[in-house]
Amino acid sequence: MKTYDVLDARDWQLLKLLQEDARMSFAELGRKVKLTPPAVAEHVRRMEDLGVIRGYAARVDLKAVGRPLRVILRVQVPPKEYPKFLKLVQGLAAAEECHHITGGEAFVIKAAVADVGELESLIEKFSAFGPTVTSIILSTPLERRVFSSPA
Repeated sequence: MKTYDVLDARDWQLLKLLQEDARMSFAELGRKVKLTPPAVAEHVRRMEDLGVIRGYAARVDLKAVGRPLRVILRVQVPPKEYPKFLKLVQGLAAAEECHHITGGEAFVIKAAVADVGELESLIEKFSAFGPTVTSIILSTPLERRVFSSPA
C-alpha cells in the first residue's frame, strides 16, 4: 500500500491548506475543514509520522537577501567524482537545489547569486568536474505547486 492510500479526504484538505500557509493555526485549520483543533493536530501529526509532511519552511525573497540572479546549471560529472562534486555543492551558499538526473549531464543545480561575477565563479568551480551549461532564469511563472489528492 502506498502512503497516499492511507490519507483520507480531510488529510488532503489539511495538506492543501498547510502547503498554502504552513503557519495556519490548528484552530483555523479546524474551522476550514470542520474538525476540532485536537483532531487537526492528530491528522497533522499522523502525516508527519508517515513522512508526508517533512517539515515547514519560510519562503525567502532572494532579491531582498542580495541574491537576485537565479540560474540553472547542468554539469557533466564523471561517476567517480560524484562524492567530491556533491560535497562542493552542499558547501555552496548559492546552491538552492541539486538533482541527479538522466541524460547528458549528471546533475542540475538551481542557484541564486548576487551578480554575474559570482555566477562566473560558480561556473568555474563546476567546470573543474566537466562541461557545464548555464541558463539564467528570466521569470518564474510557477514557483511552487500545491499538491492535492491524486484521485
